[in-house]
Amino acid sequence: MKKATATIVVFLIGGLLKAQDTTKLLNHEIGFNTVLLIKQVVSNSPTLTLPQLPYSVFYNIYYKDRVGLRLGAGFSSSYSETEIPGQQLPRTTDKVDLNLRIGGSYNFVKSKRIILNCFADYVFENIKSETANTATTQVFPNPRQIITTETSETTRGEGAQAGVGIKLNIHKYISLYAELPVTYVTRVSHSRILINDTGEEEESVSTSRVSTAQVFLPTTVYLVLRF
Repeated sequence: MKKATATIVVFLIGGLLKAQDTTKLLNHEIGFNTVLLIKQVVSNSPTLTLPQLPYSVFYNIYYKDRVGLRLGAGFSSSYSETEIPGQQLPRTTDKVDLNLRIGGSYNFVKSKRIILNCFADYVFENIKSETANTATTQVFPNPRQIITTETSETTRGEGAQAGVGIKLNIHKYISLYAELPVTYVTRVSHSRILINDTGEEEESVSTSRVSTAQVFLPTTVYLVLRF
């Protein structure tokens, strides 16, 4: 009985040592944008007060905790109705925003508490916005007019970014992470305005293209789970 117990203890200790092996080939990370989540709770317009990276969550996988592949995604959807004095129907606004990134990362400084990394990504964004407004007007002796204006805009952006990040290890499996990226994106926007004036429709379509470069300060803080 004692030999069996000793054997079980040896196997348990061996299993724990193996589980705590820091030389494993692949390390995984999942990060959550904590600042954006908190600001969404306390504010209806979180992006107006403190600019944030558009990625709500990311996933990284590192080889020997040095060279890694990183993925990031952000999605938001909003719908609002605004009452307009003198109008029977409210003005409605529907917006959907999608942001994606994929790239590589390299940890060039590693210590027990701090890790510094550099990265480069391909970035993609797709934004759709639709607004509908119905107004009723009447100028005597003319009949009443019902004017409905529908505005839709679709913006597709593609580009690249590069920068550096800093990770503060709070625990073996928990870290805080912030980064400073320089982003260059080209956006193509398609706009459509449809005006229905008591049965008569008038439509206008336009397209615009703009390229922008932007530096995001490290104000976005991610809670990172490492495993």
